[in-house]
Amino acid sequence: MSAREIAAAVGTSDATVVRAARSLGFATLRELRHALVDRADGSDLPGRLRATLEGTPTAHDVLARAAHRQLDALDALLRRIPPARFDEATGLLAAAGRIWWSGIGPSAYVAGYGAFLSRRLGKPAGTLTHAGTDHADELLGVEPGDAVVALAYGRIHPTVGVLLERAAGIGVKTVLITDTPRRRLAHPPTVVLDAGRGTPELFATHGPTVVLVEALVLAIAASDPAGSAAALTTLNELRRSIAGRRVDVDPV
Repeated sequence: MSAREIAAAVGTSDATVVRAARSLGFATLRELRHALVDRADGSDLPGRLRATLEGTPTAHDVLARAAHRQLDALDALLRRIPPARFDEATGLLAAAGRIWWSGIGPSAYVAGYGAFLSRRLGKPAGTLTHAGTDHADELLGVEPGDAVVALAYGRIHPTVGVLLERAAGIGVKTVLITDTPRRRLAHPPTVVLDAGRGTPELFATHGPTVVLVEALVLAIAASDPAGSAAALTTLNELRRSIAGRRVDVDPV
């Protein structure tokens, strides 16, 4: 949030917000924000889990509270991502010959889901999910004319920096999905989408990211409805050949 957004949320002025950051020993609000991100990098997972489950004596209480948190997170998602920025991200991905979905840890599974949906709807796609030196082999596959969607939260892993550097070097456009949109990077992405990860200090959730990924893929498909429909037709024909009978599938 900007100083103005914080001020509006708590009923004060943006100048007061900036002065509060300085009184805590930070030169700017940005420095304070980065310090908070570094402290809330998920290292206290047991504490965050306890806070998430506090006051949920039954399993259904866990479900109800999780659902309410997801609704709040989705409302925040719409506020964080201006329509023009989402349209810009969709446009550059639709124009690419192939989309690489990148993520490590839990985000690797979300990246795989994004690539799966992309291929199903007719957009060539692959994944970049290694965190070690094998990531270098993956990067060899990224070529001019491709686009990259990188999922990175909290502290940006060094592999993300290398990915962005490689993409910039060969003219590949990038979309960064993150919860730290103002993080300074040596090679800034083309578009940054602030997905968030749910309520701060509680157990992180990828719910908003999954919704954002699905929306991106569907928006890309909407830019070429004939191509997406043809891909689904081919998919169903292949499934019928394998199963020996018609087994149609939903797009998502």
